[in-house]
Amino acid sequence: MAVEFPTEIQRKKRKNRLQHKFPLVRIVFFFILIVVAYANGWFRMLYDKFLMPANEEPVRVAVEEWIEGCTSYNGTPFELKDDFAQCSWIVNDSLVLPNSFLRYVKSLASNGAKIHWVAPKKDFGEALLVVLEDSTRSVFLHMSREDSSKVWISGKNGCLFPGPCPHVPLGWSALSIMDNFDFEGQEELLSADVFTGLGEAPIYPVLPGVVLEAGRDSLGMFVELNHGNGITSRMFGIGSWKMAPVVGRTLGVKDAVGRLSPQDSSSFFLTVRQNGLFVRWRDFYKSTHPVDSAQIAIFKKNLPF
Repeated sequence: MAVEFPTEIQRKKRKNRLQHKFPLVRIVFFFILIVVAYANGWFRMLYDKFLMPANEEPVRVAVEEWIEGCTSYNGTPFELKDDFAQCSWIVNDSLVLPNSFLRYVKSLASNGAKIHWVAPKKDFGEALLVVLEDSTRSVFLHMSREDSSKVWISGKNGCLFPGPCPHVPLGWSALSIMDNFDFEGQEELLSADVFTGLGEAPIYPVLPGVVLEAGRDSLGMFVELNHGNGITSRMFGIGSWKMAPVVGRTLGVKDAVGRLSPQDSSSFFLTVRQNGLFVRWRDFYKSTHPVDSAQIAIFKKNLPF
């Protein structure tokens, strides 16, 4: 029978104690691991990852920005072709619109009228056009002028909107007076433009206006009109009256003031003033028609609807 030395006996006892302690340590370790996993949501992550398709929660469909922008102002959204869209409103006293242009259009409309904003979906704040459906239908085009800045243009007459819309007063064009024009012998053109047309052709106001003065001077008949917004015009060198203007009477752009002298070709003079300052007809007309008619025609032709 083998004799165990004291040292060997002590080593075996220590080993037995360690074997008895190990299961307890393992239990404690796994318990801590479970607590940490629960606290960090690992069980939920595993559950979500291995969900059966039938039990998956439905994915929320994102609302497109243009729709959200429209409905946030109580508009009705409509999809158009070629990635364009429309937001429409029915005008009433409580209607609040998202920008100053739409608010101005609303100020022109009666209750029950419809306003439509048409724009690309990707940039819905940059309109292509606005339509006002009231007793009549008005279309306003959002176009670029020569310096690339955006302006609103009336689709009916091609004028800057809002603003005055002058008409050419005679069937023929005005004499082009450039910076190097020789005024010698034509001093009256320092503060006037001259229009030439067929003899006895009718002459019309450039804008609706109230007659301030009418009479005769050394060049012939003359009439001065107040068009409002600081704009006045004086037409002189008129050959004869179509209908003698009466001070205080309002004339429209289709009310012929007079006629040219009875010659093969004849002329009359026009002075336009803004806030008391003379402005050349060429510059005045250009400022109110910032986009030429050919560009407007192309723009309308390329509309996606």
